[in-house]
Amino acid sequence: MSLMSFFHKNISSLRYRIALGLSSAVLALCPWQAAQAESLFEAVEKTLANHPRQESAMLRLEAAADKRREEKSAFFPTLSGNAAGGRVYGDNSTSRGLSVTRGSGYSWLWEGDIALTQNLFNGMGTVNRHSAAIDREEAAKYSMDDVREMLTSETVNAYMDVLRAEDSLRYIAEYKAALEKYRPQFKVLIDQGAVDSTDHSQAFDMIARASKLENDFNAQKQSAIARYAMMTGHEPQGELHAPKVILNIPETQDMAVAWALENHPQLRAANESSDAAWHDSLAEKSAFFPKLDSELSYYKKDQDDVIGGEVVDARALLKMNWAFSTGGAEISRYKRSRKLYQQSLSERREKELQLVANIKDAWIMRDKLTAQQDISARRLALSKALLNTRRDQFEGGSITLLQLMQAHDQHYMLGLENRQLGYAAQNADYMILSSMGALYSRLTPEAALVIQDVQQDAAQPEIEKFCDHQQEHQETGKGKSDGKASEVCP
Repeated sequence: MSLMSFFHKNISSLRYRIALGLSSAVLALCPWQAAQAESLFEAVEKTLANHPRQESAMLRLEAAADKRREEKSAFFPTLSGNAAGGRVYGDNSTSRGLSVTRGSGYSWLWEGDIALTQNLFNGMGTVNRHSAAIDREEAAKYSMDDVREMLTSETVNAYMDVLRAEDSLRYIAEYKAALEKYRPQFKVLIDQGAVDSTDHSQAFDMIARASKLENDFNAQKQSAIARYAMMTGHEPQGELHAPKVILNIPETQDMAVAWALENHPQLRAANESSDAAWHDSLAEKSAFFPKLDSELSYYKKDQDDVIGGEVVDARALLKMNWAFSTGGAEISRYKRSRKLYQQSLSERREKELQLVANIKDAWIMRDKLTAQQDISARRLALSKALLNTRRDQFEGGSITLLQLMQAHDQHYMLGLENRQLGYAAQNADYMILSSMGALYSRLTPEAALVIQDVQQDAAQPEIEKFCDHQQEHQETGKGKSDGKASEVCP
């Protein structure tokens, strides 16, 4: 069944609910600590809900949306008004030939105006500024997606490092316990004089080396826990478990690169930023054209007749304005905006090259680790066979206790190496998805439901077997049918 069919599967069927109820009942019987164990899906969800980097990206997006609304307002008329009042003195004396009209004095003055202005044409400057704001809002959305991908990747790394360190410490504790079992045998041989101090020193050097490894992995665990807490806001709750994730990695490197070039949020944000820079250059070019506005206005002034009297002025006008700097300021701004656009294209190409290189590096690392893991598994199998042979040889008296202990030590060290390679190979898969910009899509709450679907589908044959058994009872009349059969079986 394909991944998309899992997402669109009807999870409300009766069988699914019965199986889910049975699994919940099993979990309820587990210890409290196990029930509180945090899954990788939950860790990622908490990181994205609490991390300040995600909050910062969200605020940038909201600021870009506010800027887009600001630029959109330029399409609408502008309403302005002014008012003034006070005491004035005026001298309105005039002379015509030999006659002089005297008109001076003091008066109260009240005046006000209101105007409604609508831009009709400005060289498409308003349109292009609004388009640039839309592009920057889209770029902010993709940038937030990119931040989400990076936070998811860092959370996965921290989760896997804690898991790896805890598993390694359990393995080393088992390793030390196995070596400690040789201590009583060495004591007997030393008391009998059957071994010299050199064998004794070499034997206990192995135990000391195991203690050093334990100390190293304890330090790694504490460091991983600190990074985990930095991402999620708290230390791991309960014992972490190996994540079950449907990775759905592309079959080939070329397919991964092609998908990333089309869908990676960094590239999509870069595309939108380039579009915004292009519209900015067109907005600067609009300064070469005259501006045409329409205006409706009304003005009224009230004062004594002796200095002019009442004035009323109502207008409906078309206004054209054109201003061009003789020093070439508009040309320079336009050239600068074009260079910024070309710079954005270069930065976009650089990001594309970097993403392709990251995918190839992650793919090569995954292939290398997979090959190393296969080699390590073969070496581990050989060391196990050698250990069994050494045990037989020791019982036959053909080798010393130190040689048997060395074979045991070699087997455990190869086992530790194999475990480390296993975690590294698993992490390499996550890094391929991270370099593609597709890791978060595998760790969403919806993806967690898909995992539950897969687990329930795995349990489905058992449910069908139970229903067939109940049907056989009903047909033959033998035995006692389960009263729950009518609820589980159709």
